[in-house]
Amino acid sequence: MFGKMKLVSACSLALLLAACGGGDVNEVSASGAGTTTQLRPTVWTSEGRALNSCSFSPECSGNPYAPFFASAPAAPANGASVSGVVRIEVSGNEMANVELLPGSGYMPRYGVFNITGDKTRAWLDLDTTRLPNGPFSVRASAFNTPAGEAGALEIVAMSARTWNINNAAPPSGSFSASLTSAPAPGAVVSGVMRLEIYGSNIANAELLPASGYAPIYGTFNVSSDRRMAWLDFDTRSLPDGANSLRISAYNVTPGQPGASEIVAMPARQWNVQNGTPAGFIASVTMAPLHGEIVNGRVTLEVRGSGLKNVELLPANGYMPRLGVFSISDDKFATLNFDTTSLPNGVLNVRISAFNVRAGEPNATEIIAMPAREWIIRH
Repeated sequence: MFGKMKLVSACSLALLLAACGGGDVNEVSASGAGTTTQLRPTVWTSEGRALNSCSFSPECSGNPYAPFFASAPAAPANGASVSGVVRIEVSGNEMANVELLPGSGYMPRYGVFNITGDKTRAWLDLDTTRLPNGPFSVRASAFNTPAGEAGALEIVAMSARTWNINNAAPPSGSFSASLTSAPAPGAVVSGVMRLEIYGSNIANAELLPASGYAPIYGTFNVSSDRRMAWLDFDTRSLPDGANSLRISAYNVTPGQPGASEIVAMPARQWNVQNGTPAGFIASVTMAPLHGEIVNGRVTLEVRGSGLKNVELLPANGYMPRLGVFSISDDKFATLNFDTTSLPNGVLNVRISAFNVRAGEPNATEIIAMPAREWIIRH
């Protein structure tokens, strides 16, 4: 009936100061054919309560778009000075597409968020070094249909904020990547193997199928000067037998527009021989990048099959356990890692998955996320 629907998570000070005391609200409107038209004057709170009357019920008694909702619990504050890679997170329900957009309008798209399998969390690592220094006005919008589909509902999970981009020097415009370390084609591989590429202006590198872009078998760590990327890949996350994979490098972080791809390693077939129990695979799908600054709560996710126990551990060893994941249907594991009790500094961690519950014998371990350094800064 309508084109794109929009719920704006903001509180109009002039209209609602007395009613909501400065809290967040959701204003329901619709946009179509490049214009925005107010459907009704009802203003919705984040809990789905109507603050003023509307002409049609029963929608006045709650959020008419439930169970679709979204909010942004992690993002720089309005007026913040930002540099390097900045993580933005959106949480909610039934989210099919989340985009970082200008403060008003829909173009250009500054980034497309990654979304967890249960459609409740989305994240974007915004590379501010690709933006000019100075004021940068953006919002984060969530949609209940994939990009390009008609009839999408929109929730402005993060209302317009202006950040001050403040990077010391923009990176070089050249982009190159070539393979420096990997098993030869046809090699028999087992356990953890080191993959490395070298070049310039590398922002992201991924281990991918021979063709296509899903699933992502591994995301490389990237050095601060963007000249080297490496992955200690646990081959136990693959089934035994022949597997064809490639390595692709990009000049932007995941979800950023305008990416250029270099296939640093064309497809190679490796023969995996680990004796890993059938049906047990695991890989990380959501975690801060190597060298990223983290604070507050950080959402981590692992996907696979046969998952019985997933833990956040030191880069080497098994103690102390920094976190134990919640597991759903043996396929999805999530952890909301609270960094507030940790001291400022470098934290070296890995994520390991096991095919038996904690304390049970005969466990097989898959290193779903090889060692990464996170910078804890409160």
